[in-house]
Amino acid sequence: MPAVPPPATVFVTGVSGFSGAWIARALLENGYAVRGTVRSEEKAAYVADLFKIHGDRFESVIVPDIAKHDAFDSILNDSISAVVHVAGVANLSATDALDIMGPNTDSVLSLLESTLRHGKNVKRFVYMSSAQAMLGHEDLFHVYTEDDWAEKDLALVNEKGSAAGGQALYRASKVLAERAVINFVEEHKKEIGWDATRIVPAWIFGPVIHDWKAFDDLNLSSKIMYQHLTTPRDGDQVNIYASDYVDVRDVADAFVAALKVEAAGNERFILDAGAYTFQNLYDAVHATAPDLQGLVLGNPSPPPFSFPGAFCDSSKAKRVLQLKQFRTLGECAADTLKSIQGRL
Repeated sequence: MPAVPPPATVFVTGVSGFSGAWIARALLENGYAVRGTVRSEEKAAYVADLFKIHGDRFESVIVPDIAKHDAFDSILNDSISAVVHVAGVANLSATDALDIMGPNTDSVLSLLESTLRHGKNVKRFVYMSSAQAMLGHEDLFHVYTEDDWAEKDLALVNEKGSAAGGQALYRASKVLAERAVINFVEEHKKEIGWDATRIVPAWIFGPVIHDWKAFDDLNLSSKIMYQHLTTPRDGDQVNIYASDYVDVRDVADAFVAALKVEAAGNERFILDAGAYTFQNLYDAVHATAPDLQGLVLGNPSPPPFSFPGAFCDSSKAKRVLQLKQFRTLGECAADTLKSIQGRL
């Protein structure tokens, strides 16, 4: 399918969330118009102020429950040229499958069906998945590619349902959502004028611009990074693996590229800037922002162990989407901490 250049109108779910706000911002700054979903009047007021500089090129619509089968019917119309689905739940401790499958899997089916019925001029559907949809290989140092899927977790959920545990439920929900996108496009290829792209990021960190009032209101990944940076650990724990990461601003740029690059259609792209230990993280932030307060020092005297690279291979995304160099760990983490500290 052809690319979708600006000034096209893009329908974006979850623009009041951590990643959604940055993706909407990147689209607007690249000349697109954005119609975005929020869950409440309060969220609508916040994003209206956040994006007021863009005037009538931004509008929000309230969708309280994205999992309803007709949730998007009244707001998708012929003015929409692309659909970007970001909204969902990131929760690794859920105890009920319905709490995850509704917002993460049913919402995808709902949006796909609404796009079929009402998105007559849509040319591309872009879905935000998660690296959690790939993980679970027996080799701890396996480098994941776009061919990997979290098959073990999916099988576990199929066998045990909610008893499979939060991590398996979340991974399975993202596998099922991605495969729903693939299957829907294949099943309806003679009826639709659009293709689908799936973006698969590692843990997303970076500065917070969405609405939150207390620490508990923050998105999961921002809480994790804040705790990584501010919670002391025993000396023998600082050189263990902490996470892979990608900056939210680089994720937003990738979503813009997924619309602009024709070859992105019907492809899957991993976004991963690298792996780090806790000490790698401390050292990177101290080097980037030496005056930043509240940051753990760790144990910098022995040479810190560092990984040879990311555990997820982003070479395809960089090549096809023509992405610039990802932001460094130090910049990403320092900007995360500054943005949170400034509002606590």
